[in-house]
Amino acid sequence: MKIQKLIEPEKIYLDLAARDVESVLDSVAGPLAEDLGLDREEVVTLLLERERLGSTSVGDGFAIPHCKVGGLDEIVLALGRFSTGVPFGPDNSDPVRFVFVVLSPNDQPAAHLQALSQIARVLKRKELRSGLMEAADAGEVVASIQLTAESEGL
Repeated sequence: MKIQKLIEPEKIYLDLAARDVESVLDSVAGPLAEDLGLDREEVVTLLLERERLGSTSVGDGFAIPHCKVGGLDEIVLALGRFSTGVPFGPDNSDPVRFVFVVLSPNDQPAAHLQALSQIARVLKRKELRSGLMEAADAGEVVASIQLTAESEGL
């Protein structure tokens, strides 16, 4: 599974507002769940439960909330960018402005880990992180990620 195949412009939400982790997850995973015919509350609850196990923040204003969800046939990804940093992590000390929400089928643990690994790998690039924060629209977000993923051989 290549990261470029997971990113779709209609699943990228920019200039969102949130006050806490739950509202971040609802803002991004909620519409994704509804588009997939899944229960919005259930998906947000699953993501919150995963978040309670350990923060999915990867630093520099980015997080990769993820969970496994029944009823999916393939991995899906939604991206969200927030106008201001939202407290994340156990002590709310790591403000997050950009999230990659990953929902995976229960029966694809290897693909789930591969998707998370690829996202983490491209986020190591400072120029990508800057580009994602400054992108004017979903098309620019997609182009930035595709260019970085290709250069990383993903």
